Amino acid sequence: MKTDFTELEAKVQAILDTPEYQDHPARQALSQLWDINQDQWERMERLTRLSDSYQDMMIQREKSLSERFDKHLRQLEKMTRISDRYQRSLRQLNIELEKTSLIDPLTELPNRRMMMKHLSQGYDCQQEDCSEHRKSLDHLSVAMIDIDYFKKVNDEFGHLVGDDVLVSLGKLMQSVVENSGVIGRWGGEEFLVILTCPQLDSATKLMETLRQKVEEFTLSFDDKIVTTSVSIGVAEHHKSDTMDSLLSRADGALYKAKSNGRNRVELG
Repeated sequence: MKTDFTELEAKVQAILDTPEYQDHPARQALSQLWDINQDQWERMERLTRLSDSYQDMMIQREKSLSERFDKHLRQLEKMTRISDRYQRSLRQLNIELEKTSLIDPLTELPNRRMMMKHLSQGYDCQQEDCSEHRKSLDHLSVAMIDIDYFKKVNDEFGHLVGDDVLVSLGKLMQSVVENSGVIGRWGGEEFLVILTCPQLDSATKLMETLRQKVEEFTLSFDDKIVTTSVSIGVAEHHKSDTMDSLLSRADGALYKAKSNGRNRVELG
């Protein structure tokens, strides 16, 4: 049978409060037991309050730690997002820097550095005995192109028109070269063409076609028309050629074309 301690305490308290039990031999012992019982209850209450306080403290501590952890986690996530954006921006910047270092910003054609890179690949592989590139060198020709009297265009029409001429001629010459090779801006008003025609005669005919296309080219602005022409020097790769000697012969052929009246193709 389950004891009802509340009812039991009430009975004990009633006995202790009854006057006729004041001299009863058991009253003193019952009173001592009652005091001990009350003291135990007070101790239990203190322990309970202490336990509750400790639990509250631990709950608050866990809550605080959880909040701090969540805060740090959010900070890490934010840093990760920033890092990801930074990495993407850095990759894009590297791509743009690489493009800037290899592409002429005005004509958007390969620049001198890129053209030298194209040309050097064949020579590097020739030294390493790469048969495919040796074959391409056997059919290699280069052409130096110079826009005739380009300074007069700048002086008469201004540098903005001069830039338009460079851009338009670059596109025109690129369309002529197409799959026969690659053309790039060598510097100023000079362009370099690397051709892989099977014979020098084919390369020369292609450059003659390019010369004629440029001669027929006109650029209109403000009721004015700009016409121009190009001088071209072509050199075919010889087995004894280095890059420098090949380019030097093409440059010599270009000088010859300019000395012989311009608007012509010469061989070197």
